[in-house]
Amino acid sequence: MSEPISTTNDVLVLVHGLAAPKWVMTPLDWSLRRSFGRVINWGYSSLWSPIERHGKKLAQLLADLDRNGNQRIHLVTHSMGGIVARVALTEFQPGNMGRCVFACPPSRGSWLASRLLPLIGSWVPPARQLADRADSFVCSLPLPAESLEIGIIAASRDLQVPVAATRL
Repeated sequence: MSEPISTTNDVLVLVHGLAAPKWVMTPLDWSLRRSFGRVINWGYSSLWSPIERHGKKLAQLLADLDRNGNQRIHLVTHSMGGIVARVALTEFQPGNMGRCVFACPPSRGSWLASRLLPLIGSWVPPARQLADRADSFVCSLPLPAESLEIGIIAASRDLQVPVAATRL
């Protein structure tokens, strides 16, 4: 593996989405390592536990990174990974927090999660939490702190999370 071009002391944490293992972020991981430096491809068992549990675990990682160095910490997430990151940042925001890039986060819920509730809602807790109902967990999350620099990438042809559902 080649050395990174960047000499930055920053660390970038990747967070995958629902029903995806962390290896789906591997191509992005490899690409970012070439130009960014330290990348952590963080994984979690996305299907079987509530989003709050994943958020607490990610918050612990952020706290450990914050405690163990003076690097800025950046987040790059996909889909539900953006919601997990929002929960984590509510739990703990690093003192040297960098930027967040959320790709297709279901910030206002996912119509697909709502439609699948009768089939999988009883054994996939995040499906209930990601429903596009006004009273769902994801729709009830507080807005991120104004001090956070967040960029959202929305896909006009995403069949699971339409552009309007990605907006904070």
